[in-house]
Amino acid sequence: MKKQRHILIVFISMLWLLNILPSCNLINPEENTPGYIEVSDFVFNPTPTSVELGSSNSTRIKDVWVYVDNKFLGAYELPARFPVLKTGMQKILLTPGIELNGIASTRSPYPFYKGYVTESVIPENGTLSINPTTQYFDAAQCAYCESFDGSGFSLAPTDQSDTIMYQLAPGDTNVFEGASSGVVYLDTTNTQFEFSSTTFYDLPGSGAAVFLEMDYKCSQEMQVGLYIDLPSSGLEQVPIYNLNPTQTWNKIYIQLGYVVSTYSYSNKFKVYFKGVKDIGNQKASFYFDNIKVVHF
Repeated sequence: MKKQRHILIVFISMLWLLNILPSCNLINPEENTPGYIEVSDFVFNPTPTSVELGSSNSTRIKDVWVYVDNKFLGAYELPARFPVLKTGMQKILLTPGIELNGIASTRSPYPFYKGYVTESVIPENGTLSINPTTQYFDAAQCAYCESFDGSGFSLAPTDQSDTIMYQLAPGDTNVFEGASSGVVYLDTTNTQFEFSSTTFYDLPGSGAAVFLEMDYKCSQEMQVGLYIDLPSSGLEQVPIYNLNPTQTWNKIYIQLGYVVSTYSYSNKFKVYFKGVKDIGNQKASFYFDNIKVVHF
């Protein structure tokens, strides 16, 4: 009898809970319906930048870093379509992202490109398409810039070079953009090159962002680095990165800040490029354009 009474009490209690909680789904609680943001690419605008940074449209923006309502949502490879739980009118910040040193596994916002801000409605179960623009920050500076569009260029051979650099003729099919690009040829007679900027320049240390941007095409590996004039020991060569061969023009952003900060007691830096012909190759070619050492 006691057992039957206990079962009856439990049964009544369950009925009472179901009666006062008719809309509560304990198994599948109600969730907000997300909206979506779609971003195809960033449009780069070089016009508002200073004359020193040039007029090149060349970028290699690979990702978009997303902030909604001042909260970081994530980084997405472009083109991208991603869900957003916060719908309705929202403040959205889209920041351009790059591959550091051309390495796909190392991604970062590029510190010198402005983010794109908009206040837009993210529809529930719908898609907001955004076409963001970007440009250099006004404070960005180009310590060293070479576009190869003038009557000469500011790279000179070092004593490690047995050949010279040329400017391509206007209209040459290998010109990347503008009037011309730079090129170095190696063969069985001229087997190695090394070129550095003709003057030294000062770069900020203490962890400041410093990048080398450049467009290039090369039939074999070449090296990029810095020459640093040290107060106590003189000129020191610091290799930074080796560029792999590419049959088409490629844009790269090479991080110089760590090296510059290590040698922050010097205010004299030069960028250099170096290549040695592989034994198995009869000829090798190295093309350059839009070389920029950028910092704030």
